[in-house]
Amino acid sequence: MAVFHVEQGRVRLVRHLEDGSSVTLHVARAGESFAEAALWAEAYHCDGVAEAPSEVMVIPKPDLLVALEDNPQAALALARGLAAHVRDLRSRLELRNIRSASERVVAWLRLQVSGDPPMVRLDRPWTEIAAEIGLTHEAIYRALAVLERTGRLVRENGVVTLSAGSGTIEGAARKDR
Repeated sequence: MAVFHVEQGRVRLVRHLEDGSSVTLHVARAGESFAEAALWAEAYHCDGVAEAPSEVMVIPKPDLLVALEDNPQAALALARGLAAHVRDLRSRLELRNIRSASERVVAWLRLQVSGDPPMVRLDRPWTEIAAEIGLTHEAIYRALAVLERTGRLVRENGVVTLSAGSGTIEGAARKDR
């Protein structure tokens, strides 16, 4: 057993379900760790799939446990990382509870945006984002079409720009239904 740290690239954690479908649990990017639950588990509960050319450091469980016992700063750093994972998971749960696909897409984009005007540079295809936020690829493309048609966002060359009115999602949700 081990914990992993993404040095470069992107690794998607996927759980395969009994019905043959799968669900994305997390996407680890450069500078992030994953499989920390392995420190207290007998088996991994999901698979890691490199979504891009990736370099991943393997940290064996016994080595990490000794380092954490001997180094309080390392233990605090792990705790900070786990707290960030909890925040991310709570955000993803909140997103998945949004019923309207358009509202869910806007909420996801709002979590990713930076700059003025607010923009998101996509690092993966919409189909992967759809899986991450619990939508089918058909639903996400329909939602994007509605959001573009209503002027709430513009997509161009892998960049999504949100309009000023995208902060309130109620109007678009009504149009989406």
